[in-house]
Amino acid sequence: MSKKLLVIALGTAATIGVAHAAPPAFYIGGDAVGLTTKIDDNTGANTSGSAKATALRLRGGAHILDWLDAEFHVALSPTDKTYSTTGTSSNKSRTTVAAAFAKPNVNVGPVNLYGLVGLASTKVDLSGSLMSGTQSERSVAYGVGVQYPFTGNLSGSIDYVQYLKKKSYPLSATGGVDVDVKAIGVGLTYTFR
Repeated sequence: MSKKLLVIALGTAATIGVAHAAPPAFYIGGDAVGLTTKIDDNTGANTSGSAKATALRLRGGAHILDWLDAEFHVALSPTDKTYSTTGTSSNKSRTTVAAAFAKPNVNVGPVNLYGLVGLASTKVDLSGSLMSGTQSERSVAYGVGVQYPFTGNLSGSIDYVQYLKKKSYPLSATGGVDVDVKAIGVGLTYTFR
């Protein structure tokens, strides 16, 4: 009998908790991002440099709690970008990122300040006369940003995100490179209410 009462009490408590919780509000967004892929060569070939690309980043997520969102990013660099030149040839890279974040946030006056903490899967394609290869890495990603509401559903945002900071990114038997991928984005978000 006491087990039945315990089950009924727990079921009632869970039902009351769910009934008082607000349903999540989902949102989508798009950003123009300055995606920077910094390559530090450790092979001795002296091909270090930075590739800067203007990329499209798609975002989506859900407001889970008043102070916490879950958010996903996909950033695509449309073309290969030169990060250094060796002799007469260019060394190029193309970067693709997919990431999932916990997004704690707080309203300060009319703006919403937020942080991003999560995991990113980053693929860097390198091509050049001395170094080429493709490598995918998963790493901790983090960032900060600010969002301003224009209307009840539409808001604008600016953020900085560190997607990858990897030492000894392996490319060949002779060594690898240190890779740093970060982005500064400006975009719009639409919330479904």
